[in-house]
Amino acid sequence: MKLITIPVFVERYFDEACRPSEFTVRRWLREGKLPGRKISGEWYVDEHLWLAAGDPLVERVLEAG
Repeated sequence: MKLITIPVFVERYFDEACRPSEFTVRRWLREGKLPGRKISGEWYVDEHLWLAAGDPLVERVLEAG
């Protein structure tokens, strides 16, 4: 498990022109759409789980051959 802060996650994985807000990422974390946890009132993204999860659309395309 590698926990990273929301600003680091957004900067690392989103293009500057289409970055979600911190509010949006916190909502994704609360709703379970993004793996992570809240520690001492701060949200962190679990980078390893997120990378391991993969993209469902890409997985369907690869399965279809």
